[in-house]
Amino acid sequence: MIAQNLDAISKKIGEATIAAGRDVSEITLIGVTKTKPLEMIKKAFEAGLTDVGENYVEDFSDKQTSYHPSGLNYHFIGRLPTKKVRKIVGKAHLIHSVGSVKLAKKIDFVSSEEKVRQDILIQVNQGGELSKSGVEPDNLEVLVKEVSTLLNIRIRGLMSIPPFHKPAQPYFTQLRHLRDNLQEKIGTELPFLSMGMSGDFVEAISEGATHIRVGTSIFGSR
Repeated sequence: MIAQNLDAISKKIGEATIAAGRDVSEITLIGVTKTKPLEMIKKAFEAGLTDVGENYVEDFSDKQTSYHPSGLNYHFIGRLPTKKVRKIVGKAHLIHSVGSVKLAKKIDFVSSEEKVRQDILIQVNQGGELSKSGVEPDNLEVLVKEVSTLLNIRIRGLMSIPPFHKPAQPYFTQLRHLRDNLQEKIGTELPFLSMGMSGDFVEAISEGATHIRVGTSIFGSR
C-alpha cells in the first residue's frame, strides 16, 4: 500500500512540476511519519522514499537511532524545545522549525560542540496562530539577519504551515515573496521553501515549494 501511495504521489508531483514549468528534481518529498511505527519507514524507504520528517523529539531520536541506512535523511519538522536540541543537532538533515533567536543560538552552541554545521529553515507563522511556532512575517528580516551571524548553523530557506481553515495558496505565494525579498536584502541565497502537505502540495509546487511534507497520503490517517 505504501509503495502504491508513493507511486501515485510521484505521478502528481511530476504533473504539478510540468504544469509549473519546473523540474521534478527541484522537489524533495518528505514522508511525515508522526505517530507511525518504524516498520512503515522501512517499507517507505524500500519503496524509494529518501526523506522522512518527524514532529516529536523522542520519536525522532528513537527512530533515527534504530534505523539510519545510507541514503535516508531524517528531517525535524515539529516544535523543538531548547532543552532537547542536543537530541536533534547533527542527526537531522534539516531542521524546519526554527522560529526564534533563542532556539537558533542553542542550535549554534550545540553544533559548535558537536563540530557540525546544522542546516535549518526559519519557520514563519503566517496566520498569527498561537498554537503554532514561528516568527511573525514583520519580524522575519530582523531574525534572519541576527541568525545569519551564527557560525555553526546555515539558513537554507523558510518553512510555513498555513492556517487549516483558509485556502493555502495565498500563504504559499506570500512565503515565496518573503523569501525573495529577504534574499535581496541580506544578499544570501535561500533556496528552500518547505510548504505544502497532503491536501495542498500541488498548489505549493506551483508557488515554488522545494520541500513538501506529506503524511496521510503515504501512510494513511492517524
